[in-house]
Amino acid sequence: MILTSTLFTNLNPYELNKNSKSLQVLVDKIKLESYQELYELETDENASLQDDLKAVLEVLGEKDQTLSHLRYLWMTLILSLAVEPTLEYYDPSNSLPKIIIKLLEEFLQKIISSSGKTINIIPNQLDQLINEIFKSHESYFHKQGANFQEISEALDVFYNAIKVIKYDQAVESILEILYDCLEGYAIFPGSYGRRELFDWWLEDVVPASYKLRPPKSFYVVEGLENKEEIKLRQTRLLKKISDEIWLYLSESNKHNNYIFSNPGKINGGSFKKSVKILDREYHSKSPQLVYP
Repeated sequence: MILTSTLFTNLNPYELNKNSKSLQVLVDKIKLESYQELYELETDENASLQDDLKAVLEVLGEKDQTLSHLRYLWMTLILSLAVEPTLEYYDPSNSLPKIIIKLLEEFLQKIISSSGKTINIIPNQLDQLINEIFKSHESYFHKQGANFQEISEALDVFYNAIKVIKYDQAVESILEILYDCLEGYAIFPGSYGRRELFDWWLEDVVPASYKLRPPKSFYVVEGLENKEEIKLRQTRLLKKISDEIWLYLSESNKHNNYIFSNPGKINGGSFKKSVKILDREYHSKSPQLVYP
């Protein structure tokens, strides 16, 4: 698979590090809303969580296309790291989360360092990962006693994380990730704590994604024995990647290099359409992915 770059934009790191007034106004407005989808007691029937999520992603994507893609990938990386403990808990032997997180890390670095050059991805790599996700999903579906909804929606996050690599699927895929995290069981089951998780995304993850920085805090669900260890590990990884990005931007800016480019096109055949059914084994608002 080849990703081609054609349009160049010079980015001033100082400008990237500034706060966005339009984003801050939107965040402040959303903070005052209450949502039925988050199981809040007093809600405005006109408030739509989905519409407000879309509005935030639109602001993140209002500038240069490659910068927008970087922000979408960065948000995806943060959310993937937040979901990783779910699969670690239920199936420590499943290596897919780490492989996909590494892929996101490498793709972010490739976009930053490409300077308009062609970006190559190992042929069939994405197809293979998607097939492995479907196979994992099918194996859990047939396993007795498995916490299927938690595992299924966590796998769905990593499936959509792969799709974010293709720019024209990024927004739709992030919305799917946010559904699995905020309304589904990808991070934790049940209704309690939904608003707290949403506030973390809105107040920490969104500004961090805009600036390509780690969030001020990293969300780890209560009750995990190694909660602090997970928090430290994920924070260190994000800081390492962010530091590398910003070092490259700073060095390139000193030499007035043109950094960002249009992400171009990725072979659409590398993204299979997911087949969704309603699981018969349990009641869920979310249709689940199955291996076709």
